[in-house]
Amino acid sequence: ILLEPIKAYKSVYEKSFNENVKAYFSGLVEKSGIDKQENRETVKKYKNELSVLKELQGRLKKQKALRGFMIFLAVAGFIMLGAGIFFLVAASDIVVGSVLLSIGAVLAIASIAVIAAVLNSKIKALRVECKQQDEIAASVQTEAWKQMLPLNTLFESGVTKELIEKTVPLIKLDDNFDMRRYDYLSGKYGFGENADPTRSTIAILTGEILGNPFVVDRELVQKMGSETYTGSIVISWTTSYTDSDGHRHTQHHTQTLIATVTKPKPVYSEQTRLIYGNEAAPDLKFTHAPSHAENLSEKELESKIKSGVKKIQKKQNEQLKEGGASFTEMGNEEFDVLFGALDRTNEVQFRLLFTPLAQKNMLELMKDKEDGFGDDFYFYKSNCLNYISSEHSKHWDLNTDYRRYQSYDIDESFTKFSVFNNNYFKSLYFDLAPLLSIPLYQQHKPHEYIYMDVYPRNYTSYEAEYAVNKMGQNIFAHEQAKTNSILKTDFIKKDGNSDEIQVSAYAFTTVERVDYVPTLGGDGNIHNVPVHWLEYIPVKQKRNVRLKQLNMTDKE
Repeated sequence: ILLEPIKAYKSVYEKSFNENVKAYFSGLVEKSGIDKQENRETVKKYKNELSVLKELQGRLKKQKALRGFMIFLAVAGFIMLGAGIFFLVAASDIVVGSVLLSIGAVLAIASIAVIAAVLNSKIKALRVECKQQDEIAASVQTEAWKQMLPLNTLFESGVTKELIEKTVPLIKLDDNFDMRRYDYLSGKYGFGENADPTRSTIAILTGEILGNPFVVDRELVQKMGSETYTGSIVISWTTSYTDSDGHRHTQHHTQTLIATVTKPKPVYSEQTRLIYGNEAAPDLKFTHAPSHAENLSEKELESKIKSGVKKIQKKQNEQLKEGGASFTEMGNEEFDVLFGALDRTNEVQFRLLFTPLAQKNMLELMKDKEDGFGDDFYFYKSNCLNYISSEHSKHWDLNTDYRRYQSYDIDESFTKFSVFNNNYFKSLYFDLAPLLSIPLYQQHKPHEYIYMDVYPRNYTSYEAEYAVNKMGQNIFAHEQAKTNSILKTDFIKKDGNSDEIQVSAYAFTTVERVDYVPTLGGDGNIHNVPVHWLEYIPVKQKRNVRLKQLNMTDKE
């Protein structure tokens, strides 16, 4: 088991995973039979040709700019010619007219001559050169793509899963969220369906740690927010006054009246959470919110702990006065304050989980700012289900599509492969880290579970939502939808190894409205200021889809 997850990541897993990434990529290169040096030379040649193209495009841009300036001078010359004629004929000013005619004629004729005799031919020649050079560069890049074809066809989307399991054998990842995994999570731990019409699964990852299951679920979430709209009108009025000499004067005034209205508006966001099932401490509930201890200096940390201890002692004393002792300090002030969980419901089971080693692990995790993400996570335990929601998971790219690694450049391909997989592993590991920090969770083996012989459907609602979202919202969206669509699925029937489901797309259309807001003007009158706003009206569209597992590799 992983007794000290942060130490293990620093000393073993981070380096080991990166080495496995390099070894896997090298194995693919060897299997593909491509010539790395030949590709590097072709890529170098392509970049040189591209550099020549950019230089030509730069020269073309300058010549076009110069032609534009000469056209401006020609127009200015014609304007001066017109002005000269005006002064000669209408104003009878021979001197000014003659000067303007002379300068205008020179400007117009010279500019047109330069454009016709020099610039147009240069621009035309440069355009031909650019087109030819672009074709040369494209031809070299095509050759580089051909060289990389044997490697590009070997990439598989499942490689990330393979690399993680090889590096950390206690973590097992599923190919998909199948019915057996859902049955286990639901029947043993109480994990339910997502029936909320304001949330839709857009990415899913499931697996287990030493037999204890987990789900990473990314959802598109719709909530009602608001938007403030602004309108304005300009009013005018006149006032009169008498000066000290007895003369009457009239003043004209204008004022811009501004009014605002705030109206409901749907707001969409993505939320990622990790749900982990474990039977240890089954009656315990608590909540931990991020303390961001990793950003605190020693002095700030000391001050935070000192202030937090006073609040904890006050809470404990208040409960004692009320005749109960459901909450007591842990004896580790730093852990008490930084981890919090002051809403815990079972002191005995909380201490069972958070042994001195678990406390030490959790503090190391929360204060670490070099290798991990520090305390950027929410940790909510509700009986046998644990929920982790971290700030860093917002940037976790869960899409392991193999096409992201494909390139015409062997070095660029390796960089893409290395960066993506290392980031993926780090994101998963540190979302699991709060759970791995508790040794009891790894030591607790789940009791045997009796699976159903036959399931009423082939695919879970989570997997179905993920599938239809991958197909794209536009396929299912209502024709009048002006916002994102939340896609929900309802099971209709099972037909062999395929499921028929109904997809409901929840969205909003908009209707333009106007509110007239009474506003006091400087003239002493009330004016109705029009404020245009959008009313969001729910719309819903239903379509039927049949889902079937193909059991094919990416290459197939």
